[in-house]
Amino acid sequence: MYKLLAVQANGQPQLRFTGFSQPWVKEQVKNVFDEITRGQVLAVSKMSSVATPEYQYPVYSSQTLNNGVIGYYKQYLFENAITWTTDGYAGRVTYRPGKFYSTNVNGVLISHRGLANKVIAEALNRVAHKYVAKGGIPKLMNNVMAIVEFEYPVEGEEQAKLSTFFTELDQLIDSYHRQLELYKKLKAALVQKVIVP
Repeated sequence: MYKLLAVQANGQPQLRFTGFSQPWVKEQVKNVFDEITRGQVLAVSKMSSVATPEYQYPVYSSQTLNNGVIGYYKQYLFENAITWTTDGYAGRVTYRPGKFYSTNVNGVLISHRGLANKVIAEALNRVAHKYVAKGGIPKLMNNVMAIVEFEYPVEGEEQAKLSTFFTELDQLIDSYHRQLELYKKLKAALVQKVIVP
């Protein structure tokens, strides 16, 4: 069970896990990550629509459906990194655990020090939208992402605990979404059988 305590804010989180009191730091993305890069173009015809032993790596794009997965590929470009959408739904930041392929409409943040994790992604997601260039097609390019300022916990243990906490919350949300979809299908089937047209 998680125990969160209310603390005096003063520019810090309003709730903290017990045992953590070190102040969060404010940094620009370029000072936190080792690489700020992008994915590569990949034709849909080269992907599989489902994961298979050969096509096992998820391909992430800027779409919002299916957590950004548009298919599966036989090679990967990145591992345990943070992506953000550069075009269209620009500014959406997500932690991507494991090996994956990313298309060119996603930026990728790489850390060799373990700073690409769920809580860092959540912290960036709260502020990245403020840096999106509005216009015909909203954009958040690499040079702008580099100067995004965000606050995060410096203690690795606090990062790990918060990352686990938010991952478990996301899993619970996904579970409820799946149940909701099943109930919608059940209702639709029952309406067809119970109600006379």
